Amino acid sequence: MNFIKKYYYQKFSIDNIQLNTFQKKKFETILNQEEYKKFFSKKTINYFIMYNNKLVGFFSLNINNNLIELLCLYVFEECRNKSIATYVLNDILFTVRHNYLYKIEYIVANSFVDSSMFFLKNGFDFCKINKKLDYKKKNIILLYKHV
Repeated sequence: MNFIKKYYYQKFSIDNIQLNTFQKKKFETILNQEEYKKFFSKKTINYFIMYNNKLVGFFSLNINNNLIELLCLYVFEECRNKSIATYVLNDILFTVRHNYLYKIEYIVANSFVDSSMFFLKNGFDFCKINKKLDYKKKNIILLYKHV
């Protein structure tokens, strides 16, 4: 996946996290927060975002019929404002557009209200606010993009 070669991705499962001790602790701190815990399961496809062998973030995907759900895209605060999330999103879009195994028509993304502008700037549009996924008074906004 990664057509720009600036970052690379390391696939992981919740049962098998292969990181050094410091990175694993950093990831588990985020994972233990209520708002992120629900995005990872045995059915999801999970990736660490790595740069110079350093963990800078992670994301989780789910493939359903003709759409890909981007359940979670998280970049650590000290790595933000460096276009990492934009690169990752572009990599996902590139892979979806050039993958002939699935006929993917849409990408659906979960976003907290405070990060929804990122997706809107990258061509996504509002789908609906899912009131059932209210984590600590932060509504999840569902956004979509036609591929």
